[in-house]
Amino acid sequence: MLTSYQAGHYTSGERNGQACVSKEFKSGSVYEDHYFSEELEIMRRTQQIVDNFQTAGFLPGREIIVNRPAIWRFEGDPGRRAGQLSLVEPMIENFEKFNSNTGWTGRNNVWNEAMQALSHFSYHDSGRRFLLCDLQGGSYSNGYILSDPVIMSQAHDCGPADLGYDGIKSFFERHRCGQFCDRDWVKPALTGRAPIPMRRGTTMERPPTRHDRNPLSRLREY
Repeated sequence: MLTSYQAGHYTSGERNGQACVSKEFKSGSVYEDHYFSEELEIMRRTQQIVDNFQTAGFLPGREIIVNRPAIWRFEGDPGRRAGQLSLVEPMIENFEKFNSNTGWTGRNNVWNEAMQALSHFSYHDSGRRFLLCDLQGGSYSNGYILSDPVIMSQAHDCGPADLGYDGIKSFFERHRCGQFCDRDWVKPALTGRAPIPMRRGTTMERPPTRHDRNPLSRLREY
């Protein structure tokens, strides 16, 4: 994984004293330079998809809230974390996972079916360009709060958890439409075989190989 999660409390602002989660970046990855911009762009696209889904009225009487992180900086820490940036968002009670980016799905109930429909809708509504998945958060009597989703894309440009077309195809090979899906929503061409193994957790791609550098086997001491 490229990130770690730390629980804490807000120390200022309108949420002062409330529980929060800090999503911190593990240094040393090739994704470091683009980490925050990618994460915030994913959240922007997620909000747009959710807004379109709710406007279409597929879940009457239920609201979907996207937990939007804010960028905070560590201060007052003389150690290695001083000045480090982090994405901070409110903690969600009764946290659960609804699906993964390889097609795993959670419990077979009406709440989970609604989230599978949101994923399917995202692919249809975006003209096959995006798939919103890896949905997780909290379900409540009148809706959902979602946190830290994944968007997979045809362009393969939405971060390390974007598995591209192979990921989209793997997801739909395992997807089963429920009561909230529309039979007219598009799917990719299915063959009965998923290119990527199914996992409950988030599957991430390996960092790209630096072909301009010598392999470790060719290094020597001087």
